[in-house]
Amino acid sequence: MQRVILPTVVLIVVLAAAGLYLANTVLYLTPPNPVKAQWLPVVFRLAHPLFAQNWHLFAPNPIRTNYVLSVRCRTQTVTSPWIDATQPLLARHHRNRTSPMGRILRVQQNAIRLFLGVTHDEWRQVICKRTPNSPACRREGPVVDRLRDAGAYLLRRTASMACDRVVGSGQTRAVQMRILMHTPPAWSRRDLPASAGLTRFIGLPWDAYQPAR
Repeated sequence: MQRVILPTVVLIVVLAAAGLYLANTVLYLTPPNPVKAQWLPVVFRLAHPLFAQNWHLFAPNPIRTNYVLSVRCRTQTVTSPWIDATQPLLARHHRNRTSPMGRILRVQQNAIRLFLGVTHDEWRQVICKRTPNSPACRREGPVVDRLRDAGAYLLRRTASMACDRVVGSGQTRAVQMRILMHTPPAWSRRDLPASAGLTRFIGLPWDAYQPAR
């Protein structure tokens, strides 16, 4: 009889603990509400530190800087004002998440990161842990140079395509780019507006127009 009762008791305890954990997790993830406010100390005491629900599992190194690419075009007769080449793509992507704008925008953003040398490559992280003085850790070396060259080419193509839409295909003779880097406030200061973050500009010299092939 005891051999039958013991597994039953263990099963009941395990199911009760699992049910408590699931209920607590659901309450932990719900938006602010009166029930959550009343039980908040208990909910957080059960969830932290071992069962906290956050983005670390899927994004251990989240992107903390937003990049915007501005372009201006020079034709034989005029120079256009600065054109925002990022926000229109982002707005179209937000209006229709199934459109290809997200992938097009990803190419532009990755090109900026390649050009700036801020890619989060796993091989670089391994090297920098072992040899912090490696040229790769200082954003130097032939590999980094090749990545920057690839980023510069993609940015030039992106700028040329933006100019084609503004002044007409094949009318541009030279393009100039400006990279805006905006770092919003840290999560601990999330109550502040996004404009309270740090904004920097990198202006690039005029470059040759890159026609579509």
